[in-house]
Amino acid sequence: MNLVVAGGGTGGHLFPGLALAEEFIRQAPGTRVTFIGAKRGLEMTVVPPLGYDLVVLPVRGVMGSGIFKGFGHGLTLLWGAMRAFAVLGRVKPDLVIGVGGYASVPAVLAAFARGVPCSILEQNVMPGRANRILAHLVRRIYQGFGSRSAVFPTEKTVISGNPIRPEALPPPGLVRPPWRKNLLILGGSQGARQINELALDFVPRLKERFPDLSVTHQTGPAHEERVRLGYGDLEGVTVVPFIKEIARAYSDADLCVSRAGAMAVSELAASGLPAILIPYPQAAGGHQDLNARWFEERGGAVTVYPEEATGDLLFEKIVGIFETPGVLAEMADSAAKAGVRDAAARIVRGELERLGKKAE
Repeated sequence: MNLVVAGGGTGGHLFPGLALAEEFIRQAPGTRVTFIGAKRGLEMTVVPPLGYDLVVLPVRGVMGSGIFKGFGHGLTLLWGAMRAFAVLGRVKPDLVIGVGGYASVPAVLAAFARGVPCSILEQNVMPGRANRILAHLVRRIYQGFGSRSAVFPTEKTVISGNPIRPEALPPPGLVRPPWRKNLLILGGSQGARQINELALDFVPRLKERFPDLSVTHQTGPAHEERVRLGYGDLEGVTVVPFIKEIARAYSDADLCVSRAGAMAVSELAASGLPAILIPYPQAAGGHQDLNARWFEERGGAVTVYPEEATGDLLFEKIVGIFETPGVLAEMADSAAKAGVRDAAARIVRGELERLGKKAE
């Protein structure tokens, strides 16, 4: 079969698409996958080395652009839809799946115009405006989290969990030693200035309180030197711009300080890793606030809102979790119960059944 995965731009959109592509090939060997992405998106560097075909559209975001820029970017969406229409005519896909990001909209519009079966994936708790519009055009909507608001038609919505590539997860049933205190600090693939600055405040104090504490800090490439200099010769602290073997990092950690992007929350939950979440304040529609609240309500995380975050507060939260008997184990258990490890398999089985194709 021929599959088109449309969207990307950031890892939060692209990596679920890659997980779906890999699972389609596993369940339906011989599947040919074409990615439709955007210029300047992460897919430009990630997708080609994996052997997938990639078509990029000259599209840009409309939301938050202002009237004139928004109008111009809207024209790029129209032009992108025309380009996508032509691409679909050439590829002749059996299915188009939109995974979010700028290129998802024109590709799904083109699929609808051509009568090609199409579905979308919504990674966040609260759906974005683009997916709310596309929801009326697609046959199936997969949600990473249960939404607080019934904004999607219930008859075609499935709460599936977010697709995660197997290599991003530690082994199932992982049990962390109760005496260990390893801290993982993440701010997304590009890092987070606020989290980096907070860590430079609370980590040295944590090391005084817990001499055996081990810290792995992903800074983002632009912030590595500043953070490394800030820690100086502090022992037991590993500073890296980007963690390639994230599954190992999740396995080695007992607690994580992180932003609350949809995929970060999904991976933490599926890894059974407790977290202190500091939502990114400029995330569209307050997505990260709601993602963090979802995880917190299920017992896997504590939310510290960015306007309240200080080094003192983070120090107190971490010490409280480490020093209160049973709290860390309870959070880990709750996180694992909230997590979904097989979302990609669920989605692919459902799509193959709807297409009348047999999975292997």
